[in-house]
Amino acid sequence: MTSAMCHFPLMLLVYYILPLTIWENSMTVDSENPVKELKKTLEKLHNEGYPSPNDYGNRNSNEPSIVKEAIISLGITPRSYYRRLRKAESEGYVVPWDRGDEFSVPALESPDMDVEDLVDHVTERFEKRQRSLEQREWLPVTFHREGPLAISFLGDPHVDDNGCNWPRLREDLDTINNTEGMYAASLGDASNNWVGRLSRLWASQETSAKQAWQLVQWLLTATDWCLLIKGNHDMWLENDVDPIEWLKVPGTLTTDWQARLEFRFPKGRPFRVWAAHDMPGHSQWNPLHAQIKRAKFTQEASLYISGHRHHWALAQSEDEWTNRVYWAARAKGYKTEDDYANRLGHGQQKYGETITAVVDPLATSETAFLVCFANVQEAAEYLEWKRAKCV
Repeated sequence: MTSAMCHFPLMLLVYYILPLTIWENSMTVDSENPVKELKKTLEKLHNEGYPSPNDYGNRNSNEPSIVKEAIISLGITPRSYYRRLRKAESEGYVVPWDRGDEFSVPALESPDMDVEDLVDHVTERFEKRQRSLEQREWLPVTFHREGPLAISFLGDPHVDDNGCNWPRLREDLDTINNTEGMYAASLGDASNNWVGRLSRLWASQETSAKQAWQLVQWLLTATDWCLLIKGNHDMWLENDVDPIEWLKVPGTLTTDWQARLEFRFPKGRPFRVWAAHDMPGHSQWNPLHAQIKRAKFTQEASLYISGHRHHWALAQSEDEWTNRVYWAARAKGYKTEDDYANRLGHGQQKYGETITAVVDPLATSETAFLVCFANVQEAAEYLEWKRAKCV
């Protein structure tokens, strides 16, 4: 081997590789951080709109690209470019063209029901409500005591009002509780329950809001109610919270505004009542216009009764075409002194706070099947006489 051949590798190192390395280092001597400079350059070129490698299938294409321009701008070789790029990526850097959005968020599960589940839910809810409405067409109330019975339909108590006749209310409840076979039902408006623009009226009554609900609780537990109808004052609710549902004795039947009831007995025929806080229809000449209209149009009940208007009336009639005997009734309630009615020029009645229906399920006469009274004590005496006849 000649001496020239022996020195060829040394000559290659001295004359080619070493100068190339020195040249590369000289090109970056002004950069304190080559990797940082590369990142800065790529961001700048990307913002200027240079095509990324993803835009071309062939990296060696002669068309402009962000990589080629970066190599030229930095004055480095492709080898140095990729070496610096790998270093940057090892530190977590993502090139702009692979970055996509500026940030990413986790895919969170929606708290709402899927629409198909929602459709199934509202369908089931409607079917449940429909079944509930159908069950209320004629609510069965079954008495287990034989013989004649009495149901006292109390008119609006308004227990917190300054004009509530508490002596009469307590007397009537005592009579109901102490008479065998006598029960109570409420036609609504247990209290004033002022809300909204009427809240100003709290200042005109001696009973506070807290005391009002104490009195309502006393009323709801003062007797064994077979029905509690909620009137307009009862249904004036704040935030859809109904205190009556919390204060009543568990198991007490409650309805909004009206109820169609079928009272059933161990022996004899049932007794149907259409009770409501009020019924549509009014006549200044006939205080029972609404009840009689309902009776004529429906022919379904033996008693049509309501409260609400703070006056009473009572009538028995027979339909001339069907010979059905029925009673139409309105209970006055216990608000005896009514400043609002006085300002409007209305008169004040003194009786008929409660209408009591005495039922004899085994009566052979239509007129004897149901007899109504405007006085609870008279009804109690009649009931005791009827029950004594059955012994």
